[in-house]
Amino acid sequence: MGLASLIARRSILRRPGRSLFSILGVALGVATVVGVVTLDHATIEGYARPRALADRPDIELSAAGGVEGSAEALRSLQGISAASRFFQNEAIVETAARSEPTRVRARLLAIEAARAASFGLFGVLEGRDLDPEAAAPEVLVGPALAEEHGVGVGDTLMLSRPPRSADRRCEDGVLVPVETGVVDAPVARAFRVVGVLTREGVGRSARGSVVVVDFDAAAALYSGVPIQTRFWAVKDPSIDLERLQQSLASSYSYALNRGVVVGQAAEERAFRTGVRMLGLLALVLGLYVIFHTLSMSLTERVLEVGTLHALGSTRAQIGRVFFAEAALLSGAGAVLGALLGVGLARLATRAGITTLGVGKAVLGFHVPWGTVGALTAVGFLVALVGSVYPLVAIGGADTVAALRGEEALERSRARSRRFHLAYAALLGLLVPGLYLVLVPVVGEATGELVTALLGVLGALAFVVVLSLLMPFVLSGLCAAIARPLTSFAPFAGSIATRAMADAPARIGVSASALGLVAAGFVGLHGMTATLRGEVTRWAAEAVDDKVYVRGLPATQFDAVAEHLGRFPGVVGVEKGAARQYAPFLVIGSAGASMGAYGPFADDPALLARFESERVMVVSRRLAQDLGYAVGDEVQMRTTGGGAVTFEVAAVSDAYGYWSRPDERIYGVVSDRWMEKDFCQASDRVTELSVRFGPGAMDESGHVGVLRAALRDLHPEAETIRLRRGIDVRDYALADIGRDFVVFDLLLVLMAGLAGLGVLNGMLLSTLERARELGVLRALGAARGQVGGAMLLEALVVGIVGGGLGVSLGAAVTPPAVEALERIAGLALEPRSAGLWIPATFAGTVVVAALAALYPIRRAHAVDAVRAVRTKS
Repeated sequence: MGLASLIARRSILRRPGRSLFSILGVALGVATVVGVVTLDHATIEGYARPRALADRPDIELSAAGGVEGSAEALRSLQGISAASRFFQNEAIVETAARSEPTRVRARLLAIEAARAASFGLFGVLEGRDLDPEAAAPEVLVGPALAEEHGVGVGDTLMLSRPPRSADRRCEDGVLVPVETGVVDAPVARAFRVVGVLTREGVGRSARGSVVVVDFDAAAALYSGVPIQTRFWAVKDPSIDLERLQQSLASSYSYALNRGVVVGQAAEERAFRTGVRMLGLLALVLGLYVIFHTLSMSLTERVLEVGTLHALGSTRAQIGRVFFAEAALLSGAGAVLGALLGVGLARLATRAGITTLGVGKAVLGFHVPWGTVGALTAVGFLVALVGSVYPLVAIGGADTVAALRGEEALERSRARSRRFHLAYAALLGLLVPGLYLVLVPVVGEATGELVTALLGVLGALAFVVVLSLLMPFVLSGLCAAIARPLTSFAPFAGSIATRAMADAPARIGVSASALGLVAAGFVGLHGMTATLRGEVTRWAAEAVDDKVYVRGLPATQFDAVAEHLGRFPGVVGVEKGAARQYAPFLVIGSAGASMGAYGPFADDPALLARFESERVMVVSRRLAQDLGYAVGDEVQMRTTGGGAVTFEVAAVSDAYGYWSRPDERIYGVVSDRWMEKDFCQASDRVTELSVRFGPGAMDESGHVGVLRAALRDLHPEAETIRLRRGIDVRDYALADIGRDFVVFDLLLVLMAGLAGLGVLNGMLLSTLERARELGVLRALGAARGQVGGAMLLEALVVGIVGGGLGVSLGAAVTPPAVEALERIAGLALEPRSAGLWIPATFAGTVVVAALAALYPIRRAHAVDAVRAVRTKS
């Protein structure tokens, strides 16, 4: 192995340019995919996890009216992996440990002992967890109780409920006491301490003054006293959030722990999956480029192969030379790529760029080293497989022909074709499969998502197979484009045409690499244009004709609505005060002030129902995400612990949207029900939205009218702020561009990869054709003519690659949009990338031209006399 490593090391050092660009090819491919995975992991761990309160479960639920809720019934629902009954209350803890008896108040958490461990919300520092089969009641105590009152494992505590205060419920907008008859006096029961909680999760609540007991034992403490039995549940990570919500919506009101489900909403999953797929594309592109760099380098070294054969080296020894060289280049590139990827992810998080969008504050920086190591190994191994091709090709080499400088590898074409087919399958199928195993898709593997991923893999396989198995198609197309140029530049045109016709593999790889990146740009901006179109359509119904008022001194709503209604153009006023989460956002508003627009204007009977019955107008996103339709029922838990049912009367975005919070999943009910069921009086408001009739929303028009009207009511108010609905729309449109900047950054990296592919190919071509270039220079060809031929070749490759890319990108945009529509629950109409199509085409040509500059410089440095004397 000493000879192999020596020759390999000398080869790398003697050709620093080729070695550097080969390492960079592997490094950029690995860096992009590692950066994507690390950025996504850091986003979820650093943005979502700190927002998940450690003492809260994934989901907290209450059974709706008429539903007999149970943990068994919940566990049978799709999307729930564990569930338990629970309730929280205050308890009196009496202890006689080490001193005189003391009585303290503590928070009591009652949960089914058999299922408590499923939630991971508390840990045991000393002792053990609750035993569901224990004969006597057991208790876990918080660290504060243990330390301050000398309570330890094995002690006995007396627990009782505190003196009962009257229950209250919301009746006609007022919380009134509930008469439940005679209640027995509190009875203390003995509990044996079996464990002390850690200072995390539940153990941290109530400053550590907490006790955890089995649900049935706790229920006995509160016998005769109404308790609100609720449920904790754990979300099944393999089921999408929308499917879970559909399972729960008809029978339960629920609250999701937002920190746990961050990144799992439909649009967030689509965004994260798109970023990950670009990482896969970059990995395939990097390995694709390095394979051809390694394989084409063999042609440059035909004389070296023949000389080694003539000196007695075996084919195995020569094979080890190429294997050692490939291992050094691939290993250096993979390690450099891993470090570069982690560094890029670190810089991105510091700049607020995440896989949930731009402008997110990420706490800390977490690296999934296991996944990073696995992806680095995959990149190294697949790049290393590229070294097998030279070994296969060497097997057909003729020593005498090699020493003569003839084409020594001509007889290995059939064998090479078979190897190209195997490598195409490796890049198009195996690498994506390994990637999806190491980096699973976000959320549920639905048919729509699988279809979208298969489409991406199909596009990858098409381009890879096209260049690996049918390179003559692309090289022939390039030669055909260059041939007419010979009439304008005879020398450069003829040289470039022959060079492209003689090197189909090199031309095919360069054009296909550029085409992949161009397709990504066109497809991405086609999807961006589609999303912008969706926002524009939504805004036309929801916000375009509105002006939002904030900072208004507390004012009677009826008075301000009547006053504003006198001014020209005002057709409605909406409240912004009464809001309730049950489990989605529910907004209360006055139907009488919204009757001149939207569904109420089209159907006066609907308005009458809205004001007199428990009906709800749901937003289009809510209807689409949770599957609501007109006539469906929505369960809501009231302030007093009861449950009420609302009927979906209409689906519309005309009412209720507020940019703070920016929530398009909501429902609107009459304000009378918000007061009656939830005790939320909204007769006085500090914020409202004013709806104008159709027309331009300009500063001198509607906004000026509204400002004058409000000045009449509050002439000295300095806190009033106005915001036009079209400004809300413009912000949402700009937000799409800001969020998708991460895709643009990834595509720029991939453009660099494609440029490296072109550069490596032309550099190897320059080295391979050194004798030919020397002869041309000896015959009087100027440097500019030689450089012009190479630049023309690069431009033609860029034209073909750009044309292939924009065509492929335009073709895959409609199916990609259809998949996004189903994944994200959006109503989308495919749109063209517009000006990005010619811009992408021009950019591809520019990248190819820039990639040719270094090879042209090397060609200028060729010594004509030495090149003519050299046989290879």
